[in-house]
Amino acid sequence: MQTETPAHRDSPESIDRSHLLQSARWRWWWYVSPQLWLRRIVTLNDTPHSIALGTAIGVFVAMTPTVGIQMVIVLALAAIFKPLFQFNRVAGLIAVYISNPVTTLPIYWFNYWVGTFFVAGTVTRQDLKEALKYDGWADWWQSLVRLTWEFGWPLIIGSLVVGIVSAVASYPIIKWLVHVLKRKHRLIHIRRRRRQGMRGVQSFSSDDYHL
Repeated sequence: MQTETPAHRDSPESIDRSHLLQSARWRWWWYVSPQLWLRRIVTLNDTPHSIALGTAIGVFVAMTPTVGIQMVIVLALAAIFKPLFQFNRVAGLIAVYISNPVTTLPIYWFNYWVGTFFVAGTVTRQDLKEALKYDGWADWWQSLVRLTWEFGWPLIIGSLVVGIVSAVASYPIIKWLVHVLKRKHRLIHIRRRRRQGMRGVQSFSSDDYHL
């Protein structure tokens, strides 16, 4: 039986393998941890309105059956609507990650189910699961075509309904969270400056006394 010596553990191959495993674990943790998305969004350096609006747009795009090009859509919307209004693109790009390899199937299936209240549909969850399997650009394009044409109006209508509701709900929540966080940071900054000022006064008084 071959054992791994300290030299083997410190070899470049072992280090590279460890780095790849850590990267893979972090990537999957990023997918399944909404806390990371939320923390990254609310700490962006921008106005609460811009961050909240960017998040709402990203959430809406994440609900649409446009897997694979959702980040491109967010950037395109930012360019198109720039003359009218602006939103935080980073917040939008982060919010898009709501739709990821872990959550895409449940989200799309729920959207399809909502759409069947407006248009009849006979697609099964297994059909949707098979449509979301792709490897390479050719398979991705076929998957996108299937989502658009084979699943049709139930998925499209359901995605629009769920996307609008989710976006409208996310805007005030994110705006409030950003406002609270920024206010908290301002209070901490003010208290810190006051403490530094008091220390300066005490130091000055002590030196003046010894004179």
